Amino acid sequence: MKTSLIIPFKNEMEYAETTMSAAYAYLSAREIDFELVAVDDSSDGTWEILQSFEDSHQNVVAVRGGEPPGYGKALRKGFSVAAGDILIPFNGDFSDSLDDVISYIRLIEDGYEMVFGSRFMAGAKVTTDSTAVKSFVSRVGNAFLQIVFRTNCSDITNSFKAYRRMVLEEIDPTADGYDIGMEMALKGILEKYKYTTIPVVWSDRKYGRSKMSIMKSVPTYLSTGLRIGFFRLFQKTCL
Repeated sequence: MKTSLIIPFKNEMEYAETTMSAAYAYLSAREIDFELVAVDDSSDGTWEILQSFEDSHQNVVAVRGGEPPGYGKALRKGFSVAAGDILIPFNGDFSDSLDDVISYIRLIEDGYEMVFGSRFMAGAKVTTDSTAVKSFVSRVGNAFLQIVFRTNCSDITNSFKAYRRMVLEEIDPTADGYDIGMEMALKGILEKYKYTTIPVVWSDRKYGRSKMSIMKSVPTYLSTGLRIGFFRLFQKTCL
């Protein structure tokens, strides 16, 4: 099965070459059938770096994101041009682990239709400079979603997950922002696709600042969660 790593970038000149080179070398060394799909929303020199990398490597696709830019838009653009059977969003700031990518691929090949990674379960390794408030809000929010949607995934909001292509084609994600990770996971769970959750390694960025503000994202996450939940309830009521 071919794997497409969807990597969104937004003003990541410090990371663009490093992330693309590391992912390419790592997957090549393990003889994985893969492609890297870089989606750029930058206004600095990131796009030129990605274009150069695409020109000098096989199995690399670099495309521009939409206007106005958005994390969800970037992932959806990547999904639309990807050729893989397995689709995996991977953060451009290299916070996700390539070892976990291999674990995802193996589990999908073993028959799972979705594989979720959790930063909050036993065995996970997290290195971060985030404030205690940000960590608390993230844990509480995910715990709430876990209870409401009766799932064994303790990290619904994390976008670093793996999906068979047919799952994303069926659930048709529409979110433009960071809530797309939650949207895809919840829709997949509600459609009863076979999934499992594993602990992952997550590292905070070394350069620059995160483009995501957890506090500003809370209303969007709540709105998306309620929309998905009420839509599912409406479907059941009408059946």
